[in-house]
Amino acid sequence: MKFSRSILAATLSSALVLTACSGEDPEEQGVGPAAQTTPSPADDSTETTADTTTDDGATTAGDDTTTDDGATTDDGASTAGDDAAVTDQAATTAGAADDESTTEVAMATDEITAAIPLEEAEEVAETVLTARFQADQGDGEDITDLQRKSMMGNVRTAHEAADQLESVNGEPPQVDLERNPVEPIVLAISKDDGELPMFLLVQTVPEEGSVPLLHLLESRTGESADFRISWEAPMLPGTELPSFERRSVGSPVLRSGSGDLTMAPRDLLKSVASYISYPQPEDVPDYRTHGYAPTVRRAAQNQADAVAGQATLQEKNWLVSEDTKTLLFDDGSAFVMGTLLRDTQFRVNGGSELNPPDTFRVFQDTPVLTQEAVLRTTVFIGMRAPSDQVEFKPEMIAAREQLVDAWGE
Repeated sequence: MKFSRSILAATLSSALVLTACSGEDPEEQGVGPAAQTTPSPADDSTETTADTTTDDGATTAGDDTTTDDGATTDDGASTAGDDAAVTDQAATTAGAADDESTTEVAMATDEITAAIPLEEAEEVAETVLTARFQADQGDGEDITDLQRKSMMGNVRTAHEAADQLESVNGEPPQVDLERNPVEPIVLAISKDDGELPMFLLVQTVPEEGSVPLLHLLESRTGESADFRISWEAPMLPGTELPSFERRSVGSPVLRSGSGDLTMAPRDLLKSVASYISYPQPEDVPDYRTHGYAPTVRRAAQNQADAVAGQATLQEKNWLVSEDTKTLLFDDGSAFVMGTLLRDTQFRVNGGSELNPPDTFRVFQDTPVLTQEAVLRTTVFIGMRAPSDQVEFKPEMIAAREQLVDAWGE
């Protein structure tokens, strides 16, 4: 199906540049997602990739090209924290370890320990994701009710902000969800470990050749009727997810500490937050971000240049700790999902003023700012984290940004 609101892989803060008092609009820079699809998984264990599908059904890793992460920064220094090497991802198919490909002996010894049965998980995913995309279509109280039925926390806040910004960005095209139903794919079900929340990781693929979207559904009560989307983001070009445990068995949830991971999930996301702040810290981590981090830094530099002489720019990102969720892959590495909040602050120099764009004025209708302007963006990040058994550079798999508030004086 074709989703009604485009969710960009990197809707970067460059689109939020304030207009200097000269009235000139700075050029907007940004990166959108490449065209990608993923095949449907087989019955149980799943593997998904953000690349194209060949005629024989095998999922390829895309062209053998270098990532943007190896690009140099504006001052000519190479970005130490990103991978300039050619991406090395072999062709793969989803669901290689499904029920049908597992021997009867192995099946006989498997214990069904998933938090909920697969059939029930698929019904939940269809119900929640349908309501989520219906929320892109309605107006007024209809949207509010659909948001409550499908989203929670920062995902709901981001959707509410996107709805407010329709007055500037335009309304999404209407889609007949009866003729083009949502077809979610359940990638992982959390293992029944006696603790809450329970989780489902679900993928939706828009139209052929588009970006796969990942959604984390969470039930804090353990009831199927209470699942809501607590995190979602599109996969970045050139990325893939390894296989999770078979869905009838369930994927382990790392609820605290670091387990066998080389870094605690919260520490990993905090380091990403620091990495994409501006000015950039001297010490940057050696992560693969598939062009995301360099683009964020360039966007901040472009914004700073646009108001040079009139204001100074500072961007700070911080982690919403309670939003950090971690599901383990079957190889022992992990998919770490979390939410950052970014404040982009312009401090206006004496005798200068800034004219905010229409997107700013949706949240605060002030035509001229003489002291400061602050833009708050919610950033949804998905990282693959290495373990003691599986070593690799931490890799960004998915990212999404949404302006959610703005204020100034």
